[in-house]
Amino acid sequence: NRDILKDQGVDVSEPISIQYRSFFNPNIEYIYFTVTSLVAILSMILALMVTAMSVSRERENGTFDQLLVSPLQPWQILVGKMMPAMMISIGESTLLMIIVLLLYSTPFKGSLILLYFSMIIFLFSIVGIGLFISSICKTQQQSILGTFVFMTPTMLLSGYATPIENMPPWLQPVTNIFPIKHFFIIIRGIFLKDMSTLEVLRYSWPIALIALFTLVLAGWMFKRRLE
Repeated sequence: NRDILKDQGVDVSEPISIQYRSFFNPNIEYIYFTVTSLVAILSMILALMVTAMSVSRERENGTFDQLLVSPLQPWQILVGKMMPAMMISIGESTLLMIIVLLLYSTPFKGSLILLYFSMIIFLFSIVGIGLFISSICKTQQQSILGTFVFMTPTMLLSGYATPIENMPPWLQPVTNIFPIKHFFIIIRGIFLKDMSTLEVLRYSWPIALIALFTLVLAGWMFKRRLE
């Protein structure tokens, strides 16, 4: 028994019991992780589809030729194509967040201003990608195909389906070119962790660079089309 073992010099103290506690999600509710990510995914799909099909639809209807003879500058046409997609996507994102908060009782601990700030930057990057796809496609079917070509690696490498840490080391840096990868970190952090302004800016500037690159590229493609 314990007394005999103790007399023989054997340590019979009770083993240490280690209990783990998740600081930001004590009940380990995986639904919080999923529904916040779906807000970003569904907003991305809508913004991408609206912009990717905008110009190709006009080409099919024959109205794109009217833009060629109009006094509008390429950047004005670009802004005109961007704004409807931005407004619709922001409205959809707001509706989705209301559903996430009310229907799934997801906690919201961060700043709503920071969330919308980062969301607008994210949507600009997606709209830029959609406009680029739209500028190189002649039909709506081609635009849909181009959208899915972009969406497939985005979903696989964004960290939603598979943790980025579990990917091969050579593949992990590639994930940084997808804006939704950075926005996933932001939206989860704001919802569940009350992410600070500096942290939000840390993950927002890569999205801003992607947005700048895609919008400039889309503008260049539009200028070529108009010329």
